[in-house]
Amino acid sequence: MWQAHDLLLKRDVAIKEVQPPYRTDRPDMELARRKALNEARSAARLSHPAIITVHDLLEENGRLYIVTEFLEGLTLKQTIEHLGSLPVHWSAWIGYQLLAGVRHAHDAGVVHGDIKPANVLLTGDRVVLTDFGIAALEHEASAPTTVPVTRTVDFIAPERMSGGPATPAADLWSLGATIYTAVEGRPPFLGTAMSVLGLATTRDPDPPSKAGALVPVLNGLLRRQARDRLPGNEVSLLLAGLLHREGIAAATPGRRADYLPPDAFTM
Repeated sequence: MWQAHDLLLKRDVAIKEVQPPYRTDRPDMELARRKALNEARSAARLSHPAIITVHDLLEENGRLYIVTEFLEGLTLKQTIEHLGSLPVHWSAWIGYQLLAGVRHAHDAGVVHGDIKPANVLLTGDRVVLTDFGIAALEHEASAPTTVPVTRTVDFIAPERMSGGPATPAADLWSLGATIYTAVEGRPPFLGTAMSVLGLATTRDPDPPSKAGALVPVLNGLLRRQARDRLPGNEVSLLLAGLLHREGIAAATPGRRADYLPPDAFTM
């Protein structure tokens, strides 16, 4: 990932090189090209403050690049590493903002497929979901039905671990795991990748100890069966109610709530 400057439009941008998968020690450029096009087309369909804006797709000397808006800030993963865990009201506000972007994507038929703290950018003004490199268009014949080993298993829905398709319900589980990690300081299951795979498909996550008023949200999102999970609109109401009780306005997605510390996530 590089920071660059668009000389024509006079704006800073971020450029991400699409790394091709390797087959028999040789890069599969055709697969990488298809993935890059899918990322650009998926994200380009979306326009929301909580979703990274894609500007362009470039190919130079056989190498592929996606050009997006440039944002300065820390990822949620980095923030958790710095602070250990986040207060309930911060975690709820981040979840509320993210959920708005996720619901916008789902309404457009786009499933992200890899929601996790490393793909959430906190800029001080916005909470932004990034990296639509493995986003799957609903009902698309080429949509993945298996989970690549390169993904972080801590944030993959149980049905995806069993080979199920990427769905809005799977995104909601990953969102719940992301909020759980923010408020608890650790993911829902602890262990090696293989042990997490087994735990997530056979039992519920460990009960949160720091989540307080977020417990109903986490319990509703982290249900093993996709059909039993709370829908996005109900989760949004729960989060808005929690923020209201904490004295924090459920701000329009993309704007900082009234009583969060100024630049809380970029200090």
